[in-house]
Amino acid sequence: MNRSGAIKYDLQERIFQNNGTYASYPFVISGGSKEERDALNKVILGDINKILSLYSADAFLPPAKDTDLFLRDTLHIGYVIMRNDETYLSIFYTADFFSPYGAYPTQMIYTTNIDLKNIKRLKLQDLITVDVNFIDKVLSGNPVNVNPDYIRGIKDYFQGLGMDVINRGFAFADIIGPGNFLGIFSYIKPDVIGISISVPNYLGNHVEYEIE
Repeated sequence: MNRSGAIKYDLQERIFQNNGTYASYPFVISGGSKEERDALNKVILGDINKILSLYSADAFLPPAKDTDLFLRDTLHIGYVIMRNDETYLSIFYTADFFSPYGAYPTQMIYTTNIDLKNIKRLKLQDLITVDVNFIDKVLSGNPVNVNPDYIRGIKDYFQGLGMDVINRGFAFADIIGPGNFLGIFSYIKPDVIGISISVPNYLGNHVEYEIE
């Protein structure tokens, strides 16, 4: 607990590993009461289980004949803590998936944002007013940490989707499931809100924008 009386939680990496799946995720080990820690871990574990459930060995079926060898999918999930203070916990997951029966590897982004004062999972619309002006501000900027050669193609991709589709996509931001059809997830840093959006493989699989 800090001087203002706000609770600070300490995290420890936990690992789940099974066949071709490796997933690391944070686990709250100290800070607050046992009930508060249990509630936070329930949110974190709920999200990592949802992510794992999106990937199945049956996603790409093996050839029907000419081989007796079933090659396994591989999934590697890692995370970065974007923010952990008395207000928010923001977890940024990177999921690298490869099926030997698929066309190419994929990398997807998922996030978990938690209001630590109320121990509540947050969606983008809980953090900011998501309207046309906000969406335009996001997409009119340049994504961070992206190959400059991709930027024109990324802008063309979003223009091709059209604002109606993009607006509907933002309405489902931060849902871990098929309903989030544009793969939009938010994350929180001390001074910015980040937005990750899925894009085609040839554009890098995902792009991130950060808004002060």
